[in-house]
Amino acid sequence: MIKLLKLQKAVFVIVVGILSFIAYKILDAYEVKGSIYFEMLAGVLLIIGALWFLYPILFAKKDSEGNVEIITDPTVEVKEEDEEKFS
Repeated sequence: MIKLLKLQKAVFVIVVGILSFIAYKILDAYEVKGSIYFEMLAGVLLIIGALWFLYPILFAKKDSEGNVEIITDPTVEVKEEDEEKFS
């Protein structure tokens, strides 16, 4: 589902944000002055990742009947079983 909705980059950004926060906690334990910048970087990356997850929802196409179609990656094949689950 993540690949279908083109959210790999959002997952990557959130993982990097979490790793940045872990680096902050380690550096803060050793009382390094510049550790606060890792905390700020982690916060910014987590916010960007969260907004990136909302992108498909916010920019979904509405048809004439009011139904919403989420834009997906056309290069990813979906199994018939999965299509039935989402219908």
